[in-house]
Amino acid sequence: MLLQVPGGPELLIILLVLALLVGIPVVLAGVFLFTRVIGGESADSDEIAELKGRIDELEAELAAGSEAAHNEVTVEDKRAEMDDERPASSNDDAER
Repeated sequence: MLLQVPGGPELLIILLVLALLVGIPVVLAGVFLFTRVIGGESADSDEIAELKGRIDELEAELAAGSEAAHNEVTVEDKRAEMDDERPASSNDDAER
């Protein structure tokens, strides 16, 4: 019946193209969202656990680095104090 209407075949082709242009992206989006909802929960929890472990490692490194930096400053301060307390040598007098 549609083929007997003037312009019917053209309308049929337009509807077919519209179905392809709109239908395929809608189906793909639906499949994508469905897989995200179903499979995403376990993957997210695994990834979160892995990231929490990495955060703990980095915090430990940061604490160790801060402690080492504090020790370096302490050693340098002690060296400066020792230099101040050291008596002047004969070489120091000769330079002046």
